Formats: sequence, C-alpha cells, structure tokens
Amino acid sequence: MSLFHRIAAALRSGKFGQSIRQSHRALGLVWTAAKRWTIAWAILLVIQSLLPVGIVALTRDSVNAVVELVRVNFASAAVGSALVPLALLAAAQIVSQLLVPISGWVRTVQGELVRDHISSLIHAQSLRLDLSYFEQAAFYDLMHRARSESRERPLILLESGGGLIRALLTTFGLAVLLIGYEWWLLPLLVVSALPALWTILDFSRKLNQWRQKSTLLERRAAYYDYMITDRYPAQEIRLFHLGGTLLAQYLDFRRQLREGRLAIIRSKTVRDMAVSVVGFGVTGGVLVWMSLRVVAGAATLGDLAGLYQIFVQVQGALSTLTTSAGGVYQSVLFLDDLFTFLDLQPRLTADQGTSAPPLQHALRFENVTFQYPGSDRYALRDFSMTIPAGKIIALVGENGEGKTTLMKLLSRFYDPSQGRILWDGADLRTFDPVTLRRQITMLFQQPFYYGESAFQNIAIGDIASNPTQSDVERAAALAAAHELILKLPQQYETILGKWFGGEELSVGQWQRVALARAFLRQASLIILDEPTSAMDAWAEADWLSRLREAASGRTLLMITHRFTTAMQADVIYVIRDHQIIEQGTHAQLLSQGGRYAQSWYAQMRELPTDEPASQPVPETGDAP
Repeated sequence: MSLFHRIAAALRSGKFGQSIRQSHRALGLVWTAAKRWTIAWAILLVIQSLLPVGIVALTRDSVNAVVELVRVNFASAAVGSALVPLALLAAAQIVSQLLVPISGWVRTVQGELVRDHISSLIHAQSLRLDLSYFEQAAFYDLMHRARSESRERPLILLESGGGLIRALLTTFGLAVLLIGYEWWLLPLLVVSALPALWTILDFSRKLNQWRQKSTLLERRAAYYDYMITDRYPAQEIRLFHLGGTLLAQYLDFRRQLREGRLAIIRSKTVRDMAVSVVGFGVTGGVLVWMSLRVVAGAATLGDLAGLYQIFVQVQGALSTLTTSAGGVYQSVLFLDDLFTFLDLQPRLTADQGTSAPPLQHALRFENVTFQYPGSDRYALRDFSMTIPAGKIIALVGENGEGKTTLMKLLSRFYDPSQGRILWDGADLRTFDPVTLRRQITMLFQQPFYYGESAFQNIAIGDIASNPTQSDVERAAALAAAHELILKLPQQYETILGKWFGGEELSVGQWQRVALARAFLRQASLIILDEPTSAMDAWAEADWLSRLREAASGRTLLMITHRFTTAMQADVIYVIRDHQIIEQGTHAQLLSQGGRYAQSWYAQMRELPTDEPASQPVPETGDAP
C-alpha cells in the first residue's frame, strides 16, 4: 500500500482525527507541567528555524564579496563592503552554536518536569482504580506500556513536533531562495524526500504493532529478571537449583524480543540506505548542473556555493521533517496506551455517595454470589450470614470456601455479582468506598512489609490521624509486638527489612507488626485474616490474652484455621460448600458433634470411639 493510500485509509477510519486529539492531549500535559520552559522552547525553536536561512543567504553574499574583492585586487573601498556579510555570517554562526547548549538546558529542565508530572498521573490513576483491574493480565500489559514509554513520549512528541515546525519554517525560507535559481528544484527535492517519509512512518507503525504483541514477553522477561536478582526468591532458587532454568527462560524471552525488534530495524536500515543513495544522486546531479552553468558564465561561484548550502540545508530540513513526522506518528501511537490507561474509570460507585457510619447493630450477607474477574469459578454462591456488632466472630472452613473473599467484599474491594451486604440495614453499595474503609481496619493474610521504621510500619495503619508515640506503642502492645520492638537496636526508630540496610524480622514478627498496624486504627470493624498463622505457640498465647482488650467496643471478624484462635470467639461459623453449616460457641459446637467437633477431636487425638476409622485427620492446628 502506498503512502498516499495509507493516509487516505487513516482519514477514512478516523485514526487521523484521533491522532490529532492525542497529540493535543500530549502537548497539554507538557504545557501543564512546564509552562514557562515551553514558552522558552518555542522562542528558541523559531530562532533556530530562521538562522539557517540567514546563514545560507549570508554565505552566498560572503562568497560573492570575496570573489569581487579578489577581482579588484583587494582595493580598500571593497574591503569594507566585503567585511559586512562576513561579520554577519560569523555572528550568525556563533549565535547558532550558542543556542545549542541553551536549548539543551531548556529541554532538560522541561523533560524532568514533564516526567514527574506524568509519573504522578500514572501513580494517581493506579491508586484510583479498583482492585478488580489488578486481576487482569491485559491491565498489566496496558500499564506496563504506559509506564515504560509514556514518561518520555510527550517530550519526544514535543521535540519531534518542534523539529517538524523548525523544518517547515527552514524549508519555507530556503524555498524562496531556491526558487530564485530554478522553480523545478524545490519539487525535485520534495519528491526525493517522500521515500524517507514513507520509510519512517512504516517503521513506526510496525514497531508499535510489534510492541503491542510483545508486551507479555517483556513482562515475563522482567519477572525472570526479578526472580534471579531479588533476595526473597534467592533461598528457594538455590535450594532447588533453579538458577540455570530461570536464566535459560530469561535469555529465551530476551532472544525473542531482540530478534523481533532487530528484524524491523534491519528492514528499515536497508530502506534508509536506498533513500540515502537517492538523496546523494539528486544532490550530485544538481551540483553538476550548477557547475556547468558557472563554467558557461551563466552563474557565479557565489551562486554555486549558495546553491550547495541551500540544497544541503533543504535536504537536511526535509530529512528532519520526515524523521520528525515519524517521531510524531510513533509518539502518538505509543501515547495511545497512556491515555487509554488514564481514561480507565473505577467500576465501584456509590449509588448515593453517603458516608458510612460506625457499625452499631449487625452486618448481614443476603444471598451473596461472587466470581472474581476473568474466572468461571464461584468464590461465593448464594451465601447468607449475620455478624452481630460488638462481638468476636470466627470463620473456619477449608481453603477455597470464600472466607478471604468475604473480607474483600466487606471492604468493597469488589461488589457482589448477586445479592447484597447490609451495614446496619444499608446496602454497602450506597456508601462511598473511602468513608466505608475508614470504618474498617484489617490484617491481610499476606501483609505488606514496609521498608520504614518500626514506628512508621505501625503508624501507617492510621496515618491520617497523625498517631503519637503512645498510640503506636499501645497498638504494638495489643499485638504482642512491643517487647520485640524494644529489643531492636534503635527500638521504634529501627528501619525494618533489608531494602535499606535495616533489621530483618521473622515472618511471625512481621505479622505482629502488621497486627499492631491494624489495631492502631480506631475503626468499628476489625477484620483479621489468619492473625496467628505465623506465630509460635508462646507469641500466640500472649496475643490471645489481649484479644478482648483489642476488640473492646468494636466488632472483630477473624478468619482462621487454628482452633486455639477460633475458640476465643463469641460465635464461630463453620463454612463448607460456600454455606454456613454450623454456628455457635466453641463449647456449643463441641456438644453438637458435627464437623467442627470432629476436627477438634482429631487435632486433640481424642476422636470418639464411634467415629469411622476412615475419618481424615487434618494437619495439627488446622480447622475444618
């Protein structure tokens, strides 16, 4: 397909208009981030565009003046006339050279401001979007492309657009001079530049298509790079001798990426060489034509020097124009990912946008059904349960029964596919998610480890309230973390984790710090997912002795596999097949002789004699 057909097809498809809109948005980002520096850039752009025209004109006048000076044998009257264009030419050259570092400085400052601005937009959008987006590989692909290119692309677009404008202004000025020789020279140059324009646009299109297809490969390569170089997988990799396998996988992904990119560049290189030959032939032919005119006396040496300068400058300008046009086109294609990412909207909305009040009566699940995005499997199906306010509730059951999903639905990380969840009789979907989450504090099954001080690791749980030292220490005491922190080198000021040279904690110690983080927030609902899973028996006993104090005046929901933890609850719910099959206190459930009691006696090695011999025995410490 020819270049003209490609442009016509783009116009018909509406992509051209979309490209114009994307370019406008990108330039808007640059303007927002660096207004004054963009104005300075524009002024320098105009000056640098017109300087080549002046230099070409002054070169022709200077050569003619020198020829005339030689002809009159350096007569004193002619010397003064010759010095004027020579002095102006020297001044123009000096200004041209001085503008190069100045322009570089302006672009550097402009670039830093734009990168920071776009990074803040990407980060803000990532924080704004719902958790459901992070369940989808396509979202990670999109975010990877937005992050990897978009911080540079608006500047490349600006630079390419500036190059396009500069080339057009320079070409227009030189065209006026060129037409003074022969009118057909300008269209000859323009036609000779079209192959270069087609080459760069075709390269940009193919590179973008390859990039879209190879995003997963890039992410996979980055993943294996992380596996090989990060400290957390290092132990297991060495134990199982996985290094060679992982390295082979990484190199294979890199080979596929390298071969794909080089194939596109190889094709462009061959075309560039052909385009250069055409340009050289056109320039050489025109210079031979002008030299013959000089020999015939139809033109002067100044005309020949001026034409050479014009031709070189116009060809350079047209080369810049085609390259800049390709840069603009390529940047718009890449920036489409950025704007697609920034245009994503949260899916969780508040029907009425009301603030969630403290929980006072009960939470109720009514026929709740839920599937995670992209999954055909039900995490919950027609599930109902009531959680009375002010009580300690334990949820026990086998893995995969949806216990952790209940926690995520209560926090409105997701909304149910069917059914509803009532907070004191009001549907959670009527509450603003931000205000609802202020009423909830939580320990996640895999809490995040922050590379901050012990104080900050706990204070993060309620950073908006600006907690005091005593607030943090009280929360740490409730989580049985205070004593272990006092043993650290700088106590609460000790940096935790090895990221920044701090003190590493055991998994159980990190869990207690995360518990303190959860207890710090004075929320009406506390949700703890496997709160003692990483604790030893002594730490667990210490923490359980403080559980009532931590939950005082609040509702506490625990998801646990440990009977020693579950038996502290006021009400225990046993979940199986996504339904509540038993409920009651620890003593009541033992007296019922159901699944909870069977698992309890199995753990205690005190199975009743009438139990079937084939009854499975869970691992010690695991609930049903």
